[in-house]
Amino acid sequence: MLQQNGAAPLPSFFVGKTITNDRITRFMDTKHGLLSEALGSPETKAIWYSRDHVSQWLEELDRAGADGMRIYFGAQGETDDYPGQLCLLMVMTTANTQSGGHTDIKLEDAPDFQARDLQPTGGKAVTRDFNTGSPCPPLCEPGMGFPE
Repeated sequence: MLQQNGAAPLPSFFVGKTITNDRITRFMDTKHGLLSEALGSPETKAIWYSRDHVSQWLEELDRAGADGMRIYFGAQGETDDYPGQLCLLMVMTTANTQSGGHTDIKLEDAPDFQARDLQPTGGKAVTRDFNTGSPCPPLCEPGMGFPE
């Protein structure tokens, strides 16, 4: 629905640049420094996802009949590209009528999972997640708005 001036209204979850910048600064001024110091190396500040990645994620939400997603914080494994660094793991959810909350959907439990898996190894499916974003650091771009 358009507003009287013909503009599309902003989504209700839009918080604007002031709140966004305040929250980023608060994280950078408190938690980021503590994490980096404790780890002995710069911790992740942000993770970038391409539009194509987000589009494919939305298609998967539809395919799975998901009602939303939960984002978990995780840490890269020692054999991953960025060992030990914070990562985000997006997990689809479905309404839980018993609790009134949301239950995680596990793609591996879907009946068509094996048929859809593109990289089987030795007859066993390779489990993948949607954590294929680009972490900063090390993949930081100038002008990201983070205090140095």
